[in-house]
Amino acid sequence: MLKYFAFIFSVILISCTQKSAKNMDSEKQNSTASIINLYSKSVNDSFSIFTSLPADYNPHQKYPVIYILDANLYFDVYSTILKKYSEVGLLPSAILIGIGYKDFPTMDSLRNRDYTYPVGLPEYEMSISGGADKFLAFIRQELVPVIDTTYKVDKQKRILMGHSLGGYFTLYSLQQQIQSKENQFNGYIAASPSIHYNHYFLLHEFEQPTKTDSTKVKVYTTFGGLEDNESKQDSTIQPIDKVLAALSTTFKSKDYIEFKGTVYSNLDHMDTPLPSFVKGLQWILNN
Repeated sequence: MLKYFAFIFSVILISCTQKSAKNMDSEKQNSTASIINLYSKSVNDSFSIFTSLPADYNPHQKYPVIYILDANLYFDVYSTILKKYSEVGLLPSAILIGIGYKDFPTMDSLRNRDYTYPVGLPEYEMSISGGADKFLAFIRQELVPVIDTTYKVDKQKRILMGHSLGGYFTLYSLQQQIQSKENQFNGYIAASPSIHYNHYFLLHEFEQPTKTDSTKVKVYTTFGGLEDNESKQDSTIQPIDKVLAALSTTFKSKDYIEFKGTVYSNLDHMDTPLPSFVKGLQWILNN
């Protein structure tokens, strides 16, 4: 299985490289992807919003919509995967929305600001952090309404997915949805979420009782089996099996959450996004 994903990844990278070398006029005629600059009042900053429509997009049909974080890194790869997998019936046709920045260096410097809450502990030495509440407000109040009015969206099939700190933000969004009753997303995919952030702040928040039920959601969370080796020198980080068990116990106490946790035994932290996003989407959308 791992060899299979490695092969698929290499093929997709080659495809993306070949695509970028095409004649630009031809590309504009055939592409279903676009990038717009969207200013956020909530964050007081602008974001690059990447959009990829299904090759067979029909304005009279509604489609699932998938929001992916760290779009400067992941969007091109997963746009290609989504199209190819839908062509052969491994995934349904869906709209992919990437939330990114003007370039990769900007993403690398600002994701700490946008994906974390609360402000990071001094030991993390983050120059800026704790703005996930504002970033989530941008998604909920500014971005999602634009996408919903621009494209034919199935509002019952909205998915948010992210990796590492993006995975942390994905779970933070779920926690806020539980507390606020704003049921915008029906699926969450968190690949190797940095849930140890601020000494497991988010895990403790999930353990707090909730007064009301929420719309049913599916939550897919993964880790790489080699991540324990990477974190051995930090005594504050718990083994991934213990973290997944804690999440499973907490979510099973909420009958509106269907949870699936997976450990990819031979993968490390940076290897998990590809299989996590693919298998997570199949689990959420094909059932």
